[in-house]
Amino acid sequence: MMILDNYSYHRPHSVEEALNLLKEEGSLIIAGGSDVMPQLKMATIAPKMLIDLADVSELHQVSEDEAGIHIGAMATLSSLSKNELILSRVPAVSEAARNVASPQIRNRGTIAGNVLQARRCFYYNQTKEWRRGIPQCFKVGGKQCLQIPNSPVCRAIYYSDMTPVLLAYGAQAVLTGENAEQTVSCWNLMMQHCKDQDEKVLVREFLIPRENYTNAWAEFKKYSLRGGIDFPMINFAGVYQPNRVSLMVGAIATHVLELSEAESYLLSKGRDFSVDEACETAVAEMKKKSQIIRESGISVPVKRGSFSFVRELLEDLKAELH
Repeated sequence: MMILDNYSYHRPHSVEEALNLLKEEGSLIIAGGSDVMPQLKMATIAPKMLIDLADVSELHQVSEDEAGIHIGAMATLSSLSKNELILSRVPAVSEAARNVASPQIRNRGTIAGNVLQARRCFYYNQTKEWRRGIPQCFKVGGKQCLQIPNSPVCRAIYYSDMTPVLLAYGAQAVLTGENAEQTVSCWNLMMQHCKDQDEKVLVREFLIPRENYTNAWAEFKKYSLRGGIDFPMINFAGVYQPNRVSLMVGAIATHVLELSEAESYLLSKGRDFSVDEACETAVAEMKKKSQIIRESGISVPVKRGSFSFVRELLEDLKAELH
């Protein structure tokens, strides 16, 4: 499939050089390209300039200090799946990275690119020629959602595998923009992105605070039609500490959902929690908060049925506590 739009291509060698280019009208950052390039081919985006961050070496680094673990925005998913520091300190991050798409995509895809991937739905994720036969939706400049016609906002699903685990660890994102550098919660970064309200900033790194992974049990689970390449049908990330429980679920709404009622139950019961009760609480909460739409190859009943897959994570936690 050909890319029909014209754009200039730039490959800066520093953050400062990238930021200067980002000031230009119509500029767009490209990381690994596994999300941007298909969008260019589908003509769902039409930037005037692509800024490739591959040569900005500082954005590839992974390190640990007193504050916690720093993961450069351009760290590839393949490298994170094998990184010894990540495997030993925050293994759920490695597990999530290892479950994204295919080996070829993981070799190119980056952690920031996965977090900032476009939300998708059956009607949006099609070629320009295919979309000519239907009204324009919110995502391509229209004024309606084709999935839910009476919805005032786009209801495309957010399929990131890395975001649930970053949120479970309480990660922060370090951003650099025209004005200054700032640190925001990954939750705020995700919510702004999922409302299609991205600012012109560059993500430098993700920071997982040391206190959020010290003495912690953590796990990531993904379920998809084809384990080797598909977006998740549903995914879960959980982090358990004696005084903190975090349980996130992705791919069932326009953004990752926090299962706060299930978290409260687990925190109140401690090691004595019942898997059946915890699963019932989590599934009921997902039914209330989910925003299921039509997906290719997955019916709505099957999607709802996948909520019960949280049991596997809860059983693993119960075994760990005993």
